[in-house]
Amino acid sequence: MDRNVHKQARLVPGVRIPIDDPAMLIRVMPDYVLLLAWNFRDEILSQQDEYRRRGGKFVIPVPEPMVV
Repeated sequence: MDRNVHKQARLVPGVRIPIDDPAMLIRVMPDYVLLLAWNFRDEILSQQDEYRRRGGKFVIPVPEPMVV
């Protein structure tokens, strides 16, 4: 997921994972989301407050594994 509209509907190079609009989380409501951009953790978690309020959780493996 990425808020940058120029990246949305494209694929992550090398692994071909689709890049979606973050609003997709509310529509799909996965139980867990893997957050690899740990250095942007606070910003992303605050942007996804509604997803978290509805029970969604983020798995953050780096630097210390945690589920929030």
